[in-house]
Amino acid sequence: MSTLELKELSHPSGEVIKIAAGKTLDLKSQGNVTMPSGSVLQVVNFISTAKTSQSASTTDTIVSDITKSITPLAANSKFLVTIRWFGEAATAWNIIFNIHMDGTRVNTNGGTAFYTGLATLASAFGSGADDDSTPNSANFSTLVTTSAPAGTALVFKLVASSQTGYTIWTNRVFGNAGGTGYENFTSEIIITEIAQ
Repeated sequence: MSTLELKELSHPSGEVIKIAAGKTLDLKSQGNVTMPSGSVLQVVNFISTAKTSQSASTTDTIVSDITKSITPLAANSKFLVTIRWFGEAATAWNIIFNIHMDGTRVNTNGGTAFYTGLATLASAFGSGADDDSTPNSANFSTLVTTSAPAGTALVFKLVASSQTGYTIWTNRVFGNAGGTGYENFTSEIIITEIAQ
């Protein structure tokens, strides 16, 4: 991880904090440093390439390999969490996605019912069912407000629910109708910490 060295840091009051050459300001250890509200403190991401298949139950099922932890640099931060999932699903319109933070659903307008067509945020599937060679996708974001202290890791995960035990195939789409061979895809989770 690289270190950004600041020679001068402007303070909201107009004062200037000067940092001597060769010295660095570590926000992780300087608990008395407060960043202006809305400042981006850090961005972490994870690209998932694992090809998995699993059955999504009627409750939130953790989607394999789409998990990322972040250790807050400041207390009480907000986190913008973006999920980009690609794959294929049986009876795609009966699958919904949500985001968990430390085991609790946190996305705004989270899905609590199953959809019969393309929906927003919690369910962003296209049309299609399994074995039809049509990619399905979910791409949505949510802003999470926390009271988490600095230095304590938070874990964000993608979860899926279905009306029954429908199968989802993460990062792969069958190459043709009938399910022989498949094409590879990648999914991603991006977490941005924002000072509040």
